[in-house]
Formats: sequence, C-alpha cells, structure tokens
Amino acid sequence: MSTAHLALTTGQEALWFLHRMAPASPAYNVAMAVRIHQQVDDEALRRAVHRVLDRHELLRSRFAEADGTPYRVVHQGPVEVLEVHELPGATDTELHERAHAAVNRPFDLTVPGPVRVLLLRPRPTDAVLLVVAHHMATDGASQVIVLGDLLTAYRAELDGTEPTWPELRRPFQDVVDIEREVLDSPRRGELADYWREVCAGAPPLLELPVDHQRPARKRYVGATHDLRLPEELVRRLRPAAAAAGVTPFAVLFGTFQALLHRWTAQADFLVGYAVSTRPERTMKDAVGYFVNTLPHRVRIGDQLTFRQLFAEIGEQVRQDLAHRDFPLPLLPGELGLPADPGRTPVFQAMFSLVAANRFQPLLELLALGDPRAELVHHELRLSGFAVDQQEGQFDLSAEVLAGTGGVKVALKYDADLFEPATVARMAAHYERLLEAAVADPDTPVAAVDLVDPTEREALLAFATGQW
Repeated sequence: MSTAHLALTTGQEALWFLHRMAPASPAYNVAMAVRIHQQVDDEALRRAVHRVLDRHELLRSRFAEADGTPYRVVHQGPVEVLEVHELPGATDTELHERAHAAVNRPFDLTVPGPVRVLLLRPRPTDAVLLVVAHHMATDGASQVIVLGDLLTAYRAELDGTEPTWPELRRPFQDVVDIEREVLDSPRRGELADYWREVCAGAPPLLELPVDHQRPARKRYVGATHDLRLPEELVRRLRPAAAAAGVTPFAVLFGTFQALLHRWTAQADFLVGYAVSTRPERTMKDAVGYFVNTLPHRVRIGDQLTFRQLFAEIGEQVRQDLAHRDFPLPLLPGELGLPADPGRTPVFQAMFSLVAANRFQPLLELLALGDPRAELVHHELRLSGFAVDQQEGQFDLSAEVLAGTGGVKVALKYDADLFEPATVARMAAHYERLLEAAVADPDTPVAAVDLVDPTEREALLAFATGQW
C-alpha cells in the first residue's frame, strides 16, 4: 500500500536521472558496516529492521516518474530488506569481498525499500552488520543514524522494551518545501549571481593526466585507494593549522588542491566540496539526502605559499556557506555549460571531510572502519569494518575520515581513466605535500619535491637504460 506522490529535492531529481543513465552503477550506493563479536538473534534483528524502516519513511519509499518529473511514494506496509548469509569459516578477505559485492549490487528504485541490511556470519559469535542504501534516500551522516538506530532497536528487542530514540520533529518533505520556497523567491537570483561570479572565467575542465582514453559516456565505475596518514603527521596537523590561523579542514582541502595543481599544472580550476544542508536544530536525527556540493575556485601561482592557500580557502568557504542553498544541479544551466556525457559538469574532482571526536565513538568507529578499534555499544561488543563505496562519481575524489584514532584519506577514482598504481602515486604525493605544509606553511606550493629518493632512483635508472 502506498500514499500520494511526493516531490523530490533538486538533488534527488538529479540522482534519479543519473540512475536512469547508468542503472547498474553502484556509484551512489552509500554503506556503513560494523562487526559484532557475539551471537546475533536473527529474528530480533529482523524486527529491529522493521522498526527502523517504520521510523524513517525514505527507507521504505519507491521512486517513479510522470511526464518527465520524478516523484516519491511512501510504502505503508512492511518491507523485507534483511539478508542473513551464513559463511562458515569465511576469512576477513572473503567477508570484505562479500560486503563489497553487496555494496556494488544496484537498486531498483521503482520498488519499495532503497536499502538493504546484511548480516554476514562466519562464526556463531562473529558477524558483520552492513547497511547499504541509495543516495536518493540517505547520505553519509544519515547512514550513521540508520546503523545507530538499528543497534538501539535491536537492543530494545532483546530486552523487550521500546527503543530509546529521540523524537523526529519534522518530516523530510519539509526540506523539499523549504528548497522550493527559496527557488521560487528573489533569493534564487541572488544565489545564482554569486555562483556565476565564483565560476566566471574558470576553465571548464580539470585535465588530470589519465591512463586510458576517456569513454564517450561516463559509466560510473570506480575503485578506492586508502591512505592512512602517519600518526606523527596527524599529531602535528591540528597545531599547525592553528598556528596558520585556519582549520584542519582548510589544511586537508588545500593540500588536495595543491595535489591537483601539481598533477595538472593548471593555475586556475574548480573543485567541488561537500556541505551539509541538514537543519541541525530540528532534523539532526532524521534520515535523508541532506547534502549539496559547492564549486570552489582554486588559483595557485608560482609563489603562492601553503599559508596563503589555506587562508584563501577559509575566506572563500565562509562566503560559500552563506550561499549553500543553491542546488548544484541547477548550476550548469546558469553557466551555460554544454552537456558532456563523458564528464561530470562544473568540476571533475571532489573533496569531503568526515570528522569525529571522543564524544562520537560510534561515528568514529563507522567512519574509520578500523578493525583494531573496539566499542561496547548497547551491551554489544563492536569493532570497525571498512567498506569501499561511492566509487567512480568523479574523475578523482578525496574523502578524508578523521577521528581520535587517526586520519584516513580514501582516494576514489574513475576506473575507466586510472590504473591503481597511478592513484597510489597520487596518494604518496598528497602525503608529501601535507608533510611539507605542516612542517613549514610558508613553503611555496610549487617548491615541494614530489619525487622521493626511491622513485628518483627508479626514474634515473629508466632514463639511463639501467632498468
């Protein structure tokens, strides 16, 4: 049983059309996982999943289209999305392979439930709990909420009590209505003017050197290279940012911009970065698509120092956030960009940061996915379990996951364009640039030697025929 047609946000509409272009792509599947080191009651878990879907209506919705306009329909009955897989004796490698296969399985958005919950059990007292949902219904922060709510509901089912959830004060549809009010008001023109000015005169393409010819139509297939920053470098990161008068975000984002500059030799380009659109005061516990991506203008001259780069980021981001309500999917039309099915419009590289502190232990466990990290949550003994996801959306993206347990940089890339070894070199160069920026922020970005001694010897041997 379903209810009336509900309008979508502009971002959801864009995701719908991307899904129609590449329905088999997993690029917009969002996942979180945790490992449970004790016996799991399957029926209690199934009832807990039903409670979570009943609480968050986007997770039991379906999507359709009429006269070229997509819409959402909320399903009112139960939706079965739990899968229990017995994998006796499975190794950690095999568990990760099964989890990755589940993340990469496409969704049929026209049927209720753009979400799947998997229990992968190699032993009676050891299991991986994985939640995968399409971006139409969720985002990274929402996935943390879903898994947290699921663990809360599961504990309640075991205890025969009601889940101790905070009240959901507003439905997600309020976000759609708020966006429509903004876009139907004079504010739309002000926002569009700002972003046209930011992008005015910027080169339309970021020309990263690729390993393979770019396909005529983007297939949204990708892979991930993980870089865990050395502990000593992480310890110096926050004090170095404070000494430069900026946030760690500016340092990490600026270093990614420096990497793109050094790899392309472009002194002027656009790069995207993710921002939350969630109304924190009234919808902090809601599940939905609360994200927008903003274009950031990068200008790096020969003498620009890291300190200057970071300061410019801080100032521009402050202005950007005051204009975050303009949906990115509307910007290509405002800029008059021609459609190119082989590239993402406006920018082809992307940055995001997920930061957790000691007051958010579950977020840190889920975000970093460190198997060495353990947490007792609702009397459940948990550890981290990393799953690669959302790969191939852009030519290259950097997702930085930071917490008290360390900092991980996930470089996600279009597998049609890059070989794994190339992205591994990018990761090494990112670390070298960050090390230089933290050691001396007055170093010019162009002055950092990206070639380490081992790589230099290999290049010299190749050049002199001694390979």
